[in-house]
Amino acid sequence: MLSVLLSLVAATVWGGSDFSAGIASRRVGALYASLLTFLGATVLLLIAVPVIGTDWSGEAVSAGLIAALGATVGFIAFYAGLALAPIGVVTAIVAACEVVVPVLVAVIWKGEQLTMIGWVGVFAAGAGAVIVGASEGGWGGAGLRAVVLAVIGGVGFGLSVVALDFAPESSGVLAPGLEMAGGLVLVTLLVLVMRAVPSLRRSLESLALFVPEPQGVRGGIGLGLLAGALQGGANIVLMFALWAGQLAVVGAISALYPVSAVLLAWVILKEKLSTPLVVGIAIALSGCVLLGIA
Repeated sequence: MLSVLLSLVAATVWGGSDFSAGIASRRVGALYASLLTFLGATVLLLIAVPVIGTDWSGEAVSAGLIAALGATVGFIAFYAGLALAPIGVVTAIVAACEVVVPVLVAVIWKGEQLTMIGWVGVFAAGAGAVIVGASEGGWGGAGLRAVVLAVIGGVGFGLSVVALDFAPESSGVLAPGLEMAGGLVLVTLLVLVMRAVPSLRRSLESLALFVPEPQGVRGGIGLGLLAGALQGGANIVLMFALWAGQLAVVGAISALYPVSAVLLAWVILKEKLSTPLVVGIAIALSGCVLLGIA
């Protein structure tokens, strides 16, 4: 039950991060929004390392670096999708894809077993996320390019969760710290290459990864850093959840971040909650309860 609660906390904080990043990506572009997110998360995790403590090991370093690759692909693709389509729609597609990866790895590779109630919980969590996103604007409004980017982002995030699961408990927050620091390095290199190669810059503009004339830069920078701080905090909670429970369960529940993202839009942006949206949230939370008692 502890892993379920921790996973739910991580999902809630991730939703706040996605909400902030979604607005930031429209102001400064997906590439710079990703850079700011990695920067904010890295700073927070660097502060957390001496507080929580960590033991260096080859497994932890490998897990962190592999997670960095998945997170880098995930963030860039995800934020590009957010710049093209409604936040709830893209977030739900990402979450639905992200659920599949940890569950498949847990069952096929690690040999974890889920009860029938557990499988119903996994399905409910994923279905609830999809309904939430669909009620936000409908899949037709996302466009093929946004859908493809969201799928790529979801797979990337799912792989990063799997990689972090292989970090030993004694490593503390070393793996998520390396994940964010590695992502920061990779995105910084991409930005430098983009500036040096005009043709690459034009290609990134066409994919909504780069905004040639950013709007609201100051606000975008603040929101990007806030998204990073929330991302780093969620990653810390996720590690404790992975140590306390099964990968399949944690992976499914942590993918419920569309719920908090949409609720934030309701509270802050005064968006109305439609009946399908409320139904989707109820189904998703029911999935959490089922996974908790499975």
